[in-house]
Amino acid sequence: MNKAAFIRQLTITISDKIQLLQAEIEQLRSDIASDSKSTAGDKHETSRAMAQLEMEKLGHQILDYQKQLQWIKQLQETAHINTGTIGIGSLIQLTNGWYFLGPGIGKVGFQDQSVFCISVHSPLGLQLINKTTGQEVSLPNLNLKITSVC
Repeated sequence: MNKAAFIRQLTITISDKIQLLQAEIEQLRSDIASDSKSTAGDKHETSRAMAQLEMEKLGHQILDYQKQLQWIKQLQETAHINTGTIGIGSLIQLTNGWYFLGPGIGKVGFQDQSVFCISVHSPLGLQLINKTTGQEVSLPNLNLKITSVC
């Protein structure tokens, strides 16, 4: 599996998520603007307040994704380096599938495969750091062997 190509796909995936969230915010803004003042007072104000809270929540999600995107772009600069030791930005094949040690955004489809993007702070991420091909990691009811590191 090509790590540089995967990181490019990850960049696209996160950018798409940002665009979707921005579209949701624009829809909420449009809904607020078109909401008529003739609506009953309390009901109207409650509706506007809930829309504002939702817009704030979406704004925070966008900021999180933008931080992840910046981080991934930094990883892109070192994508060609393979030390054989797992670190942040490593693409890892375990006996049960592919994992990427970076932002913990979950499953990402890539080349007809699923790659699980896990955080270095996750239970599995903590065990994988500084390991090499052939070593094993253990989770409750699951032992996994590292078969490849990119």
